[in-house]
Amino acid sequence: MKKIIFFTLFLSFYLFSSKAQLIVNQQTSMTQLVNNFILSGVTASNISFTGDSNAVGSFLNGNSTNLGMNDGIILTTGVINGTPAIGGSVSGFSNTSNNQPGDSLLGLLTTAPTYDAAVLEFDLVPVGNILEFQYVFASEEYPEYVNSGFNDIFGFFINGSNPGGGNFTDENIALIPGSNQVVCINNVNASTNSSYFVDNLALNGTSIVFDGFTTVLIAQASVVPLSTYHLKMAIADVSDGVFDSGIFLKAQSMKSYTITNVEEKKIPNFSISPNPLSADTKLSFNMATSGMIKVNITDITGKEVYTTEKSFDSGIQHLSLGEFYNSCKTGIHMIHIQTNDFSELLKIIKF
Repeated sequence: MKKIIFFTLFLSFYLFSSKAQLIVNQQTSMTQLVNNFILSGVTASNISFTGDSNAVGSFLNGNSTNLGMNDGIILTTGVINGTPAIGGSVSGFSNTSNNQPGDSLLGLLTTAPTYDAAVLEFDLVPVGNILEFQYVFASEEYPEYVNSGFNDIFGFFINGSNPGGGNFTDENIALIPGSNQVVCINNVNASTNSSYFVDNLALNGTSIVFDGFTTVLIAQASVVPLSTYHLKMAIADVSDGVFDSGIFLKAQSMKSYTITNVEEKKIPNFSISPNPLSADTKLSFNMATSGMIKVNITDITGKEVYTTEKSFDSGIQHLSLGEFYNSCKTGIHMIHIQTNDFSELLKIIKF
């Protein structure tokens, strides 16, 4: 009877523990991985993986963790089924050298040599003029090697027609929202762009081994519908082949859809033209009395990416958005304008 009770308690504990951990599995079918990555509006072909075969796989049960996504693809500079497990406690240390080369394209983003690259790439055809997907970048290099030469790095590189003219040539779309800064350890951490950072070590995390990782971020690009693009997703160690890092790609998050031009004027006392954005885009507004105007712009995740506050006289006034245009990434943004007389919200787009 005691044995039965003990077994029942052990089984209950095991099932509870397994539910509270990220489950990671090695995967050999890249086609299956990529097809599960796509939600809608994208057709993929010519799928390939370069790197150690133990460095790519799938994950699930993420909703029981603080990862921010439930399942998808994982690429790592270490191994999928190592010891400690990727789905283990932050007190563990994922530190495997695969004795693999780096990646020449990632080498363009850093001055130091790269090692243990894991690269997933494929051709794709989008049905709309926007392509996007969601991801998390994680690393054991946090927090000790922030702002050092050991700045493990990754990139999502797209090649194909640029709707703005010409072609994308290895254009990296793994960017901090609302900026042209690449996502990496030195650019996202507890002191820099901290709103996008999860300090797993400080939280004493029990379900993800990496000491730190980003919040769920969106990679997005403007594309030409029904054109063929090549997407390369790569991660590598920098300066040495240890202290592993990983990319989590959310399942069913890659999609393509169409954004049409928005109206340049919707309300009597506030207009924006031209829209989609250009270096010449201006806000025009009618100030009933002199005073302050405050402008806040957020990206599609709701994060503030631009703000300004200025004083204007009464009457028809104009505010240039050229500064914002030069610094922002492509996609949808929301602009909120406030004065003493009115408050309005409009959608603006950069192709």
